[in-house]
Amino acid sequence: LSQLINDLFELSQMDAGVLKLELETSSLTDLISDTLESMSAQATARGRNLHLKGTVEGEVAHVMMDPRRVQRVLYNLVQNAIRYTPSDGSVHILARDTGTEVQVEVKDTGEGSPAEELSRIFDRFYRTEQSRSRDSGGSGLGLSIAKGIVEAHGGRLWVESAIGQGSTFGFALPKKTPVISH
Repeated sequence: LSQLINDLFELSQMDAGVLKLELETSSLTDLISDTLESMSAQATARGRNLHLKGTVEGEVAHVMMDPRRVQRVLYNLVQNAIRYTPSDGSVHILARDTGTEVQVEVKDTGEGSPAEELSRIFDRFYRTEQSRSRDSGGSGLGLSIAKGIVEAHGGRLWVESAIGQGSTFGFALPKKTPVISH
């Protein structure tokens, strides 16, 4: 309940345009490494043998960001990928520098989502399978919060998915300093 209240408070700050970012030049590569280390136990919990790996293509520039909040985005995307990927599946984090931005993708070999649901996947409280409980499927706020955090950095968040083929959630952060509106 406490986490749900915190999530709702953070969403209300985003809605009001008063979300405070503590910006500093940071490494997405370091955040990815920390995420892999933190989530490895979850990937192998309860007899599941998920393959969790990360790749950084070439040199990925440091970006101006709030590392704590971007870490939350990564945790959320990886946690969702782990949750919906069957045993012996894989979750792969990929980072690349595209010139004007740094992109991160979290790709899984999970169940995937139907194309008609992808337009709503970042909506608050939305779950692709409505029968999921809080214990197995979360509150339906994580992706909405992730989107708000990425957009507060001047970035973008997207999803590609197909039933039976898994999902790829990606986000991009600009290499220039984000403009923050209050």
